[in-house]
Amino acid sequence: MMFKINAAFLVALAGANAKTLRKLQDDSRICSMTELSPLSDDTKLLLSTTLGGQNVIAAYEQYMGGETIGSNTALLAEASDASASPDTVVEDGMSGDIDFPFMDMKVVATMGERSVCPDSLGEMLVGVPDGIGAYLLDDETVRVVFQSESYGPLVFESYGNFVNDGQSRMGGSHVQYIDYDRTLMSEFMDNDEPASSMVVGMGQVISTMYNLKGELIGPRNLSGPTTIGAHFSNTDADGNYVVAAPPAESDWFLQSLCSAHLEQKHQWGPNLGVEDDMFITNEEWMTYAPGTSFVGLSAHAVDLANSVDYALGVFTLGGFEKIVEINPEVEGYTMFAFSGYNGAFDGFEHTLDMRNSLFKRSDGQNYTWSNDIHPARFYIGVKGKMEDGSDAPEDDFLARNGLRYGYIYGFAIDMSEDGPTGGLWRDDFHRDAEKATNGAKVDGWWIKQPWQWDGQVRNFEFDGSWDYQDQPPYTGEGSGRENYAWWNGMGNDMAGCKTEHVTPDPRPSVGAAFVQGSTCGYFGHYYVEDVVGRFESLRDGQMAPNAFRGSYYVYQGELDITEQIELGGKGQYVNGDATMNYDNPEDRITFEDIDGLEVLADGDELYVLIQEDSGNQYGERAFLAHLEHEDDGEELTYYFLAMSGGTMNTRMQAGVSVPKGTFTRATAHEFSGVVDLSAFFATDDSGDFVLSASDDGFAKRQADASVAINDKDILLVLQAHTQSSGILSAFQLDRGGQIYQLKPKLPEDA
Repeated sequence: MMFKINAAFLVALAGANAKTLRKLQDDSRICSMTELSPLSDDTKLLLSTTLGGQNVIAAYEQYMGGETIGSNTALLAEASDASASPDTVVEDGMSGDIDFPFMDMKVVATMGERSVCPDSLGEMLVGVPDGIGAYLLDDETVRVVFQSESYGPLVFESYGNFVNDGQSRMGGSHVQYIDYDRTLMSEFMDNDEPASSMVVGMGQVISTMYNLKGELIGPRNLSGPTTIGAHFSNTDADGNYVVAAPPAESDWFLQSLCSAHLEQKHQWGPNLGVEDDMFITNEEWMTYAPGTSFVGLSAHAVDLANSVDYALGVFTLGGFEKIVEINPEVEGYTMFAFSGYNGAFDGFEHTLDMRNSLFKRSDGQNYTWSNDIHPARFYIGVKGKMEDGSDAPEDDFLARNGLRYGYIYGFAIDMSEDGPTGGLWRDDFHRDAEKATNGAKVDGWWIKQPWQWDGQVRNFEFDGSWDYQDQPPYTGEGSGRENYAWWNGMGNDMAGCKTEHVTPDPRPSVGAAFVQGSTCGYFGHYYVEDVVGRFESLRDGQMAPNAFRGSYYVYQGELDITEQIELGGKGQYVNGDATMNYDNPEDRITFEDIDGLEVLADGDELYVLIQEDSGNQYGERAFLAHLEHEDDGEELTYYFLAMSGGTMNTRMQAGVSVPKGTFTRATAHEFSGVVDLSAFFATDDSGDFVLSASDDGFAKRQADASVAINDKDILLVLQAHTQSSGILSAFQLDRGGQIYQLKPKLPEDA
């Protein structure tokens, strides 16, 4: 008889066999150990009676040879396909062409690697990696926080993590950290050492979790509703589990934590911004059982100082791609831009019927499903308030950071023929070669939407995600905005292109602004205007303005970019090159499915790192570009950084993986996630680091901007969907991927 072995036991097994052999270097805090001892015959016999036990034995033997965090030096990403690089050795566990044209890059972590640090001995890195951030844990340590975009019981189920003193087990996506020695990391790009030489810690970020009601998440009732402590992303409002499949070993699961952003206290100036360091993340999409009701998917704020995760209702419950703090400009408030989805749920038909049985649109029509029907959005949070607007206790984390009470604003424009787009919705506007040139401007208003989170958990038919099919408030007769509508992708009746990653304008002097990308390959810069003036003119009792003037500037339309790409002699595919995107069903001359998007500051100059997630058959692309929107007839130039994966890629066809033995099938990779590390390594004239762990986020913003683009150290994330075998499947680590550290080397005139 075969038994299924528990994943927690497997992790403990790797750690227990190592504990007696582990040793730290006497003169260093670097995590290190001698090799694992072989499994005993009795252990092998036990494993041979379990389901997947032989795979565990093989995986353990691979760990005996190393696979410690940072030990892999081979890169999955490549500069050109191996077919165009005759000196490239195509071999499992080995790099391809890494002669990148506009950067140098090394691996700092590979999914599947194991910890040899005392507090996390035997734990492994869970893929696929996605959202990422970094901060100074202390003056000697850089803590890198990253999450896995895992799907729980829906596919590639990862092992569960115990929270709330073991009262509940949370599966799906993990949020983990890796600690690196600051000095060694600052020198990493100047030597040939592996990243394992600078790892000083690793572990799980979250130990405590609260649900939307503010209850500690508890065990799931297997025979009925969980009335206290339900994880509402998995349930209806009564606590009934309604996902299409139950977890194998966990009570609940975090579904597809997508991108994320690490926000530090007062990063926009004195008393401007959040009051606590936090990691903002979000659940993305879900498959619910047909015929059920459901609450939807929340965002999450992780209190980094206390390892506490709070479910958030203030952004609606439609699921998200990315949430970032932007400059609020005024004290007493926080401001967040957020992007993505608005209802990416399978099994929604019952909920749509319920919505239409309760409400009608402002035009008298039935609502259509809400997914990808929304404009650009941001949220203003009022610090120190509970959901009903009353004063909150000073020690309330969410209230202190404006995450209990606030308002959502959407971008609305004049949609008449005389309006700024000639009546075109957002997607069609960006497809117009005459209109969507670099620097094209669209004026509008940021208007407060009717829905507001009140702390009451309800099913999704009551959510604010539906508001964008209605006429915006404050646009009635006499308003001067009679022709205004939410600037949705394709109007009010059908889904448009998904708004992918959003990124803040990192310059505190600019004010409230952010850059928004799209799966249709366009992106641009949104500004919120006269924020201080609008707040100064508030009436008595009014918490926030009803509307702000706003503007949008195009960086790139959904237009031909082939002549704007600089390959630097690389980017060669099996058939063609990286000036084009070869996804299905046809080749593309535009950007396709821009996913990752992060803006970096070099003084007052901005650069953007662009990462596609398109299913490119020959290898997904990443680019770096200098930003400007002068409307001077000049388009942006995109410098090719790297490519990876692809069904027709030579290395993928040959089954190459890192770690070796984890390849499953040739499919797409995805670049996703960027962090500017420059502030941590910037030094003064004496050679001392300028930033201390006790400094606020504003000091980090200033230090980041003080470093020129070619002197920056940047973290870059890669997801490897080709890899789910070997040590990844044996220890339930989902799929593969890597985290890289890179230095750009753009031309002087870039």
